[in-house]
Amino acid sequence: ILFLLFKGGVGKSTVAVNLAYELARMGGRVGLLDIDIYGPSLPLLIHPKDVTVRRSPKGTGMVYPIEHKGVKALSLGFVAKDSGVPGSGPNKNGAAIMRGPLAGKVVSQLLKGTDWGDLDVLVLDMPPGTGDVQIGVLQDLQLSGAVAVTTPSKLALSDTQKGIEMFTSMGVPTLSVVENMS
Repeated sequence: ILFLLFKGGVGKSTVAVNLAYELARMGGRVGLLDIDIYGPSLPLLIHPKDVTVRRSPKGTGMVYPIEHKGVKALSLGFVAKDSGVPGSGPNKNGAAIMRGPLAGKVVSQLLKGTDWGDLDVLVLDMPPGTGDVQIGVLQDLQLSGAVAVTTPSKLALSDTQKGIEMFTSMGVPTLSVVENMS
């Protein structure tokens, strides 16, 4: 499930985290991947005791996600600076500074280089917009659908409608629209 927003600050990450925990509470095997590499929210929203991302024996560069309250979670904000992943490691504000093509490669590495094990659902917390990162995810994964998160403001609703049309044209159905902060 892809979580989309086309404006920042609408509560998408909070909705994604809460859905992931609720699906796990209901017995689902759930993964949560924060791929908003420019401003990862997951480290601020969940507080696992151990945030050490460990290498998987399955292959070079493969890592295990962190497990917290029944959800397997990963964010660039959890990946150590010495991991070799560009932009990784906690810094002053948690944001990575990189251009679009490199950002796409980092997201691809997070998607393909994580040993999730068996999952029923992978919730993807996306950055705002419809740029390189979003297009790369559409090319790398077969997505079941998207949840769009918006607010009742005319500008947010207009951008959400345009974004939904773009993803629909690329074969990703909208499963739900959440109007947050109503």
